[in-house]
Amino acid sequence: MRIMDKKGPIQPLWATLDTVVEEWNEKTKDLGPGVSLSPPAKVKFIATMNGAPAPCSNGALVVVLRMIGFEDLLKQVKVSHCLTVTSGKGRTVTAYVQDVLVPGLNSDAKVGGPIEIYVDVLAYQVDSDRSRNAPIMLVNRFEPQ
Repeated sequence: MRIMDKKGPIQPLWATLDTVVEEWNEKTKDLGPGVSLSPPAKVKFIATMNGAPAPCSNGALVVVLRMIGFEDLLKQVKVSHCLTVTSGKGRTVTAYVQDVLVPGLNSDAKVGGPIEIYVDVLAYQVDSDRSRNAPIMLVNRFEPQ
């Protein structure tokens, strides 16, 4: 795992999912496969919800949180679901979702519809097939569109 930078306090920013991926691809373009870490970045974007939140393993999230010094987070919030979304340019990514948000996502958000998502980008998975690179994110809030 690599720590990318440590630049002051994290400011929330409005971005597209494509912008997040493009910026990380640029930061990691000379690196081989692995996980790159940086201080968590609060980002909000609109994406298409591909399906209802589904149970998933949070093993990778546990490792990332431990590496960035946030291992106690999962003692405060339960995370056992993932949500798959698609960006405006067609990139599909999966994000971890706080379990407290799952009932609202199931009742308020429409599968196939746009959703505004507030996430903490915690790390970036770099694959040997660069088209499979993806942020490791935790959904903290959402707003159906």
